[in-house]
Amino acid sequence: MILLMKTSLIIFFIFGSLASWGQSPDIQYAQTSRLKGSSDAVIVKNVPLAHTSQIFSLDKRGKFVFKDELQKQIGQIFGNLSKALNIADSGLEQVVKLNIYLKNTSLISEVQTEISRQFKYGKLPAVSYVTGNLSYPDALISIDAIAVSTNSSDKNVKYFNSGSAQVSILPPGPVVYVSGQAAKGNLAEATLNTLKQLEETLHFLGLEKKDIVQIKSFINPISDLSIVQDVMAEFFKGGTIPPIVNVEWLSKDPLIEIELIASSNRTLSKSNEQIDFITPKGMVHSPVYSKVTRVNYGSKVYVSGLYGNTERGIKSELSDIFDFLDLIMKQSGSDLKHLLKATYYVSNDLHSAALNEIRPKYYDPKRPPAASKAMVKDVGSIKAGVSMDMIGVVIEK
Repeated sequence: MILLMKTSLIIFFIFGSLASWGQSPDIQYAQTSRLKGSSDAVIVKNVPLAHTSQIFSLDKRGKFVFKDELQKQIGQIFGNLSKALNIADSGLEQVVKLNIYLKNTSLISEVQTEISRQFKYGKLPAVSYVTGNLSYPDALISIDAIAVSTNSSDKNVKYFNSGSAQVSILPPGPVVYVSGQAAKGNLAEATLNTLKQLEETLHFLGLEKKDIVQIKSFINPISDLSIVQDVMAEFFKGGTIPPIVNVEWLSKDPLIEIELIASSNRTLSKSNEQIDFITPKGMVHSPVYSKVTRVNYGSKVYVSGLYGNTERGIKSELSDIFDFLDLIMKQSGSDLKHLLKATYYVSNDLHSAALNEIRPKYYDPKRPPAASKAMVKDVGSIKAGVSMDMIGVVIEK
């Protein structure tokens, strides 16, 4: 989590304190002493990446355990996460990104302390937070992760655990990020029609369901998750359900938005561009987000959740975020024209409108990242109205 202050920018330019890179051959960490439990950004080469489903405090039988006990829930989750990564030839020491979902923002400090215990200093993952109700009513926290895997024997997506996958491996090579899509109707209808729209997008890209690495669904209400799960099970019948993450969404119409990541190794495209910004047939180009981005080569940059200074109003808060994002990307060997994916979490309509207004000032209208924007209970920082979770790519000529 990154809270931007103008003084930190001054410190950066004087001392260069925002970039202290690790020595791993596949992973580099941008570490700063200001942050607890995370790196500003993590750069990872074009290697196999394990993507997990949303991990909860469940025992071996799949029963929820440790109600109202945050410390024990965290311990159970990291144990489950470690097991999931191990079967995909990975481990906690190879994690590059953690997405953390909390019941209350007040819990973040304790979670940050535990992350600092789980990972070595200087090798902390990028971390993003969002707050809201979780699909298990007694859950205080859930986590999904991205980690480097040594399983590199196949160019196809691999799933681990039969039926519904707990972890998948994104092989090296081209990757597509599909922006959130949403159909209207009741939750079951909206889920099915949104999945059909996403399948059409995959077909346009020359891909299939089996190329999906991970799905993220924004749902209202999260208490009706079983409806979504039933539709997913039918939609993927005869195949494997990819790892899935579910986030509470406060939208009342539509009731669900779904985004996905997919391997593009089987596509027939032979683009010479590092990133293709794609508008599928039947869709309209937007200057602030691409319907699809496809990265064809290069190291990925995972940025920790970004927050702005809230003391001078909404516009200043958002300017701070984008200025710091620009700084991080440049320090990582990239820039705002090489962003692949953005997930914007907003907690109110004013911040949502201001985000729409400011994006054209920072993005090349021909090169905006794929994106989803979700209205949530809290963005994970007191007083903040926006959090940004970003992925980019190191520029290669």
